[in-house]
Order: sequence, then C-alpha cells, then structure tokens
Amino acid sequence: MPPRTFNTQFRCYPVVMFPGNEREDVERGGKIIMPPSALDQLTRLHIVYPMLFKLSNSRSGRNTHCGVLEFVADEGKIYIPYWVIINTY
Repeated sequence: MPPRTFNTQFRCYPVVMFPGNEREDVERGGKIIMPPSALDQLTRLHIVYPMLFKLSNSRSGRNTHCGVLEFVADEGKIYIPYWVIINTY
C-alpha cells in the first residue's frame, strides 16, 4: 500500500504563546503541538507510526521536519519551538 499523505495548512505560533503553563520541555525539543482535528484526520488515513511531519514556509521556500508531542492545540493552529521558527524563515 502506498504511503498516504497528510497535507494541510496551520497558523504557526511559538510555544511561548501556548495557553496554560509554561512549556520549556517543548521549547528545547523538535516536536510540535497540533490540534485534535489533525489526529482525527491522521487516524482516518491509517498513518504508520512514528509520524514525521514536514513543515514548509512558502514565503522563504525553507523546510524542516519534526514530530508531534501532543494534539491539544486550538483548531487551525500549531505551536512550535522558537528555534524551528527562526530556522524556517
């Protein structure tokens, strides 16, 4: 079976803007926080684990890869470590 792809757009925010307690653990790692709807879509696609995501900045043409830590972000948003943001702009 060919691999299925998950292709969608989110607004990216630094982890420091994630509501709730400070998340230094996320800031130091290479994983992102995504919304629950992403997990729902991935489950329907029967994605193979571990999941690896390609983040693309269409303005700069730069890409990076990451994993996911949790699916608890607000809909339409992802929270990523600041160092990932500056490396993709």
